[in-house]
Amino acid sequence: MYWVKGQRLLLPYQKIKMDKILIVEDNRNFRKMLELNLKRFGLDFVSYSTGEDAILAFNRDIFSLGVIDLKLPGIDGIQLLSNILEYAPDFPVIIITAYGAVEIAVEAVKKGAWDFIQKPFDPELLIDKINRAITEKSIESKGKQRRIVGNSEGVKRAIQLTKKVSTTDTTVLLLGESGTGKELFARAIHRWSKRKGKPFVVLNSAAIPESLLESELFGIEKGTATGVEKRIGKIEQADRGTLFFDEIGDMPLLLQSKVLRVLEEKTVQKVGGRKDVEVDVRMICATHRDLKKMVENKEFREDLYYRLNVFPIRLPPLRERREDIDRLIDYFIGIYSRKMDKEIEVITGGARMMLKQYSWKGNIRELENVIIRSIILTDNNTISENDIIIAEPDRIPEGIKNFDLKEMGESARRTTEIRIIKEALKQTNGNKAEAARLLNISYKTLFNKINEYGLG
Repeated sequence: MYWVKGQRLLLPYQKIKMDKILIVEDNRNFRKMLELNLKRFGLDFVSYSTGEDAILAFNRDIFSLGVIDLKLPGIDGIQLLSNILEYAPDFPVIIITAYGAVEIAVEAVKKGAWDFIQKPFDPELLIDKINRAITEKSIESKGKQRRIVGNSEGVKRAIQLTKKVSTTDTTVLLLGESGTGKELFARAIHRWSKRKGKPFVVLNSAAIPESLLESELFGIEKGTATGVEKRIGKIEQADRGTLFFDEIGDMPLLLQSKVLRVLEEKTVQKVGGRKDVEVDVRMICATHRDLKKMVENKEFREDLYYRLNVFPIRLPPLRERREDIDRLIDYFIGIYSRKMDKEIEVITGGARMMLKQYSWKGNIRELENVIIRSIILTDNNTISENDIIIAEPDRIPEGIKNFDLKEMGESARRTTEIRIIKEALKQTNGNKAEAARLLNISYKTLFNKINEYGLG
């Protein structure tokens, strides 16, 4: 694996780079031809002549797609492709190949390239491929797929383990605090496995009432209770694919023995049923709890623990990977500024510093939410310190005496909610349904907040 490390400088204002195409072509004349044609069709890009320079750029910026020549000095196109896909498995790459090297290009597609194009070619054909690849990526991004962002040692180690175990059917246990990206890594394991293209089913035991968890997991037969229809459970839904069992540490003891049976016998029996149904399911489990301590306290079955703990992967909290915060900031701004149709180009050095110094007890999820709020609040293309609202500042200003902490927290919450709701209504021209979707809350909740704060 090749890595080139560069130092990022913190400037008073830092430009956010997004929606770019990465061109890597060592032939100067051919590279100029690509640049002219992309510019002619209004596409933004940066170009490099070596794979090493491309890796530096990829670590620093956010790109929508790569156009990479197969034959490069030093790190060749195949090695560069592997390096990029290891850290961004959904990143679309179009390989450029010369006549006679088609077999190698086909091999590149098998390794994850989106497509290839053979020299000489009509530039409009390349533009068409670029547009189709970006469109497909845009459609996928509306779903659950996200890119793993980070270059810290802890993240690189987790990715290496993820890559190694994905080629097997071994049960994986993802360990980490809430908000560290456990589902993101579970999806990466599925995408990199032979089960890619088959179902990826998510079940969060902490989010489902205990009385419903058994039927949700195993399914239920018709007539088991009055008015009950037959339903297939999550395990059967994941047949030939992957079941991601999130927060498995919250699963009741009674159900743990049944999950153990699924792992051992590869069969499932519906609630109220008598027939065993064979299933071929790869199980990935995750928890923020200390399962070993739970075993000692008789809160988790020891035999199930050892069945799950075959291949543990620890995901570090954000406070242990502060060097990744810059890239995460740019990544989330890139995603949500596009979703909100805002052209955020600059984040001030002071705003960045605030984000980098905060402790992030809610980890990446908390950072993501803060970035979303800042994009909603800014009135221009710049995110400043005034747009950064952090729920629980790590430091209380000196000189504050005799304050009511509960009252201050409530006041800060009300002030923040009023600002965000006003901005959401402004962006949607007063359309409350659209504003509710933008804020990721129900229409009823927004309606009540509007009335509560007198914003109607």
